[in-house]
Amino acid sequence: MASIFWDMLINSENGVIELEAFATSLYKGMSLDQLKQSDFYREKYHDVWDVKTGYFWYYFKPIEIQGYQISFSLCFFENQLDTIHMNTWENGDAKDWSEWTEEKEMNVFHRNNTFLTKVLNRSPTQKKKKPYPSCTFKFPWGNVWSVYDPRSAGSFMGINFNEEEKTNKNNL
Repeated sequence: MASIFWDMLINSENGVIELEAFATSLYKGMSLDQLKQSDFYREKYHDVWDVKTGYFWYYFKPIEIQGYQISFSLCFFENQLDTIHMNTWENGDAKDWSEWTEEKEMNVFHRNNTFLTKVLNRSPTQKKKKPYPSCTFKFPWGNVWSVYDPRSAGSFMGINFNEEEKTNKNNL
């Protein structure tokens, strides 16, 4: 069976994630209705978690991007996209606590960093070992980051937008 590679672009000018195979753009301030009308939502939606604070996390099945299995978690507040988290996944990763080791999780962290370096086509602006291992790519509109958090025993990546960058819909 042939592998299909989905293309993803993180626009370096405004932080918009373009999922080309789904004709979908993800950006801070995107409405939940816009997401629900997208091919990405229709084909890859997995689950939702109502945090009971006005926040809702939407989880999506992995898609293949440049040879990596990438899953997205999108956090909405008041029906607008607020936070974007991503993660890479491979068959050897821990599926539950009985398989988890810090070494395996650090491998996920390093793989996430490699993925971001590849998709952003640049080296990290900042790397830190303390208080937690992290990797940051700084842009005028915000940061793309990767972290290993020993408190949650997890590694993940995401996008933080500057506060003045309330919405990117006018920048598309």
